[in-house]
Amino acid sequence: MSADPAPYAGAVTSEEFLDLLESELGPHGFTPSTALPLLSVCRDELMADLRRDVRRRWGHFFDVASLGGLPLLGRTGIRAALGHAPLDGVRHRLVVLALPHVGLEGGVVGSVSRPGVPGTTSACGALVEARRALEAGVSGVVVDRHDVEESMLVNRLHDVVGTGTVPGLVEVTEIVRRIAVDELRLLVRGLSSPEAPVDVALVSGVVVHATGADLVADIGFELLEPDA
Repeated sequence: MSADPAPYAGAVTSEEFLDLLESELGPHGFTPSTALPLLSVCRDELMADLRRDVRRRWGHFFDVASLGGLPLLGRTGIRAALGHAPLDGVRHRLVVLALPHVGLEGGVVGSVSRPGVPGTTSACGALVEARRALEAGVSGVVVDRHDVEESMLVNRLHDVVGTGTVPGLVEVTEIVRRIAVDELRLLVRGLSSPEAPVDVALVSGVVVHATGADLVADIGFELLEPDA
């Protein structure tokens, strides 16, 4: 953990993020009645408030949670999600949200307070552990059947980081965001056909657990054409 007073300048509140989601995507036909959200976030209970808010604003979502927010649903999962999406004429729409998270309690990156837990703890704990594994020289090439999600997280990070110096938690979180976006973009390819077009909005960012509030930073929007 390292002290940094403002590593996520420009972050907005979760409500502002959801307002932005509607204002950016609504004109393109993505609304709560026409689109199914897919939520790729960490399993951490700290994400419960955002999950609640997404459901309140968008209705039921397809859950893509895993440790660190790495999407592990695969082609089978993405096709299952498509089968649950509203049908608007002949068109389906998916709003795919990739949102890894990080603690920022008191301006300290990776630190967060949890109700009933003395002191502060790590967030994202899975990414903190993955960094430690990479710093210890773990290659990440073996998937542990009894620790599938964390070993896959280490594996994918190792693909990017390699055997050099392991970046800090802010950069590792950003790497996971990029990995998630690339994976989700790959998975939605081929879902669409001329007879049954599928529109996809891919939205990403970093959820920041700051003192007293959850924020969303580094927000990006990408509209994927049906034949992309």
